[in-house]
Amino acid sequence: MHEQAGKAPPAWYDGFFESEWLDYLALGRPEQTRQQAEFIVEKLALEPGAAILDLACGRGRVAVELARLGFGVTGLDLSPRSLELPRETAHDAGLDIQFVRRDMRQLDAEEAFDAVINVWTSFGYFEREEDHGLVLDTVARALVPGGRFLIDTINPMAVARRFQERDWREFDDGTIMLEQRSYDHLTGSTGATWTFVRTDGSRTELRHVLRAYTAAELVALLERAGLHVEGAWGGFKDVALGEGPRTILLARK
Repeated sequence: MHEQAGKAPPAWYDGFFESEWLDYLALGRPEQTRQQAEFIVEKLALEPGAAILDLACGRGRVAVELARLGFGVTGLDLSPRSLELPRETAHDAGLDIQFVRRDMRQLDAEEAFDAVINVWTSFGYFEREEDHGLVLDTVARALVPGGRFLIDTINPMAVARRFQERDWREFDDGTIMLEQRSYDHLTGSTGATWTFVRTDGSRTELRHVLRAYTAAELVALLERAGLHVEGAWGGFKDVALGEGPRTILLARK
């Protein structure tokens, strides 16, 4: 594994999710979104109408589905275009969802939510380790006493087992995405450079880097924030932690 091939800028996440990510990668399959939402509802064990915050909600796939299931949903994200799209979807579906543009470190709610979710690897974005702890502190403050937090991120051990330095895929419009990946053993960070080559020969490039926490590291961070882990899984199909590609943890305030 190489050491950070094609290094991303420190604030790579500010602007990263505005274009190709939304156009090609953010939607997912409807059946996958439904499965994820149903898993979240089951594990959170919340009453209908409970208040849920989708932290770093992105395109709003899960936020919209949770609103369809009868929950009071707020979505928070930094990306303006990411928020425009689910606002339109919610309006067209007659769903009342509040979408807020804000850095996740600046969440200022106090005891406002029965549950907070952070899914699809929307954690570990920042250059400073203490900022990840700050995010969890704000989550704890935003939860009501006894409220629950569900976080879903990559399992770095699974990534290591199937690591490929280079890969590619082709989209329906003929655009090809070339991916070059890296892993830094000293920082526990995984990075990638995505190059999008279009049929007219034009190309654009996106770079990102992610602090890939092991389950044990993530548990320690959660405990320091006063969030006590009660459940752990390796994927949304209810596989055991360590047996799937994901790290999903459920913690209670």
